[in-house]
Order: sequence, then structure tokens, then C-alpha cells
Amino acid sequence: MAWDLAGDAVTFHLGIMRMEPHPQMSDMMIDPLAALRAKPGGALALLVRAEGGFPRRPGATMTLWPDGARVGRLGAGCIDADIAAHLDRPGPVTRLIYGVGGPVDLPLPCGGTVEIALLHHPDPAWLAQIADAQRNRRVGCWRLDLATGMRREVERTETGLKGDHFDLRTNPRCALHIHGEGDEAAALTAMARAAGLDCHSGPEAPAIDAQTAVVTLFHDHDRELPALRRALDSPAFYIGGLGSRRAQMARVAALREAGFGDGALARLRGPIGVIAPVREPRLLAASVLTEILAAYDQAFG
Repeated sequence: MAWDLAGDAVTFHLGIMRMEPHPQMSDMMIDPLAALRAKPGGALALLVRAEGGFPRRPGATMTLWPDGARVGRLGAGCIDADIAAHLDRPGPVTRLIYGVGGPVDLPLPCGGTVEIALLHHPDPAWLAQIADAQRNRRVGCWRLDLATGMRREVERTETGLKGDHFDLRTNPRCALHIHGEGDEAAALTAMARAAGLDCHSGPEAPAIDAQTAVVTLFHDHDRELPALRRALDSPAFYIGGLGSRRAQMARVAALREAGFGDGALARLRGPIGVIAPVREPRLLAASVLTEILAAYDQAFG
């Protein structure tokens, strides 16, 4: 089976999905909204409330079709099949509650409560607006009427349930600017692309925005300073450089001499990664990518 997701060829075989320019991604990396644009006629399940230890946050989505196909997951399998059983319900939106206090006799292993809004016929124009915001790396904010399924764009909001409305905020996905030429840079680039992240390096990299992480992986630390200066002048959510604590002290001193104050220098991470010290390039890449994704989740999750 092959789908065209906004121009990216997607092929499923033996459980592995290949999606250019990010090969070897699992099928869990496909955006359910992009899948719905590529294959119309499905419904959109939207998590609008989560209490207790439920593993997903409000705003999470799953796309379902009458032929049994699904993209995405909302409950690690514990509620997804039941959501699919409501596809033929009448009306624009079906609201489902699972867990404590819900009418469905389906207790959740986490002991929490979740509410799902099943949009039976999501507006293609709205899906196109979300895609346009993602393509142009813009924050998108919408207010959904959970009775009618109608939506309108709002200037600013945070994701959450507000009475009979659900506000949805979509952020540009995490992007990486990686500076370096050795094995560490190659390993981090490969892992980031395998995870479906936008990954850039060199002078052709686009402008740094608030959802961009900047990492320098030079052993010659003098070469990292131009990239770090640009990063500290940007809204990047993560800025870090390879090296020991001594190397971090030296780069901070060099950047302070270049005119950066305490506030800017506090944004500069080093040593980088969730495990330190690390010498093996692949382990370093996994450690740094984990730290970046955790920082992104904390800021924009």
C-alpha cells in the first residue's frame, strides 16, 4: 500500500515504513492528520481530556477509516478498538468517556479518565490549514465546537477543553541544526532523521526558530563559536556543544568576551546529553537526542 503524504512517498512493507526524506521511520511516525489528507473519508479521534496516569496528552490524534485502517494511537491499544466501533454513529461529533466516571465499562489500566471527541467528517479545509502551518513552521490555534464539529482560527490559545469547545494549538515539529564533521555529527544526523525530525547543517540551513535545537559537535572548539553566537541570538529552545566541563567553561568565557551576558549564557548546555561522559558516537547521539526531545516536550508538548 502506498500513500502520498503532501508529496512524500510512503511505502509500507513488513511493518517498516519508508518516508523520504526520513527513511526507516516506523509507521507510528506518520502524522494522523497527514494520513487523513492523503486518504479522505476517515474520521478523526481527538483526545480532549486526560486525567490520572493516562499516557497521552490532550491534542493527541488518531485517524480511522471504515475499512478498518488506522493511523496513530490514543490508548496503547486499550481504547482504540472501542473508538473504532463508533464510526457509524450519527451526527458530526461523538464524545466518548473511558475510565473512572465514564459510561463505558472499560476501566483503564492507568486508573485515569479520558474523553475522546470523534469527528466523523473533519473539514478538509481545516486539515489543509494545519498542513500549511506545519509546512511554514507557524504555530496554529483553533477552537473546535464539540457539538457541531465546526472550527475557527483564534489568535492565541493553549490546548485544552473549555466547556463545549476544545482549543487546539499545533506547534512546528522539532528541527535540528547540527554543526560538525565527525562521527558524532553523522550519528546524530542519522538518528534524528530516523525519528522523523527535520535535520539541517551548514550554510544552507533555514532560519532558527523557537522549535529548533542547535548542536555543535566539533573537537576543535574554536570552530563552534560562530554557530553558537548565531544560536544565542536566536529563539532556539536548545543550544549545546560537545565537550567536557572544562570545554564548557572555555566556550562560556569566549562567548562572554564576545558580549553575551549571563541570561544568554545560561541557555548554553554542556556537557550535552543525558549520560556523561560518553565517547562512543552512537551512544552520544542517542544521549543528546533524548535530551533534545525531552526539552522540546517540556517546552511544546
